[in-house]
Amino acid sequence: MSREGLPAGAGLLRLYPAGWRERYEAEMLAVLELAHLGPRGRYDLARGAVDAHLHSPSRLPAVAALVTGGVWTAAGTGVVIQPAPPDWPGYLLETLPLAIVAVSAGLVATIGCWARRSDRAGRSGTVAIGLAVLGHVAWLAALVVALAGIAYGPLTALAQSAGALGCVAVGLVLLRAGDEWLGRLLVLAPAFLLFGWPAAWLGFGLAWTIAGVLLWTGMEPAEPRRSPSG
Repeated sequence: MSREGLPAGAGLLRLYPAGWRERYEAEMLAVLELAHLGPRGRYDLARGAVDAHLHSPSRLPAVAALVTGGVWTAAGTGVVIQPAPPDWPGYLLETLPLAIVAVSAGLVATIGCWARRSDRAGRSGTVAIGLAVLGHVAWLAALVVALAGIAYGPLTALAQSAGALGCVAVGLVLLRAGDEWLGRLLVLAPAFLLFGWPAAWLGFGLAWTIAGVLLWTGMEPAEPRRSPSG
């Protein structure tokens, strides 16, 4: 028992969503009373809290996807209407802050899309979301470095490609898990970014806008197809 009279690990239950605690906290406290919770048990509780947040009903992924789509569309429009295309990889100084916002929101949206099927994605899903997170973090870092005037060019393009490939990886996992609409969007749209074509940001923005609408309306993924013998 803890010094407050609660079983060991009870404090970790505060990490869970409010809806989850209303439904399961009393039951979990009873289980913890009988358990001798060690470091591994505390780790499992903390990991369960993260999983509960990922799978709790939330509009955050939808909002993040809509923000991503809108901001990329605005940034892409600002570049496309220039009389002469900017130097490769195509960012303007004034669009770098917009790109930072878009990539940040895109990271949240990508995690939200993956969470829809994370229970079916298995190890490949874990690898895919890991690549997506690392790619988006690298992309963000490269944009911040470019905005600070430290480095721009190949480093920026390479980091952007890492973020795009991470998004494609999540899309492939979603396709395999039966989430076909979001999977197609996350596979096709980022592929254009690999060519460093600024106008591709418009397509990327449109794809995320559609994804945001699907997430907002609560469109559920289809069940994966089974073979006749399955």
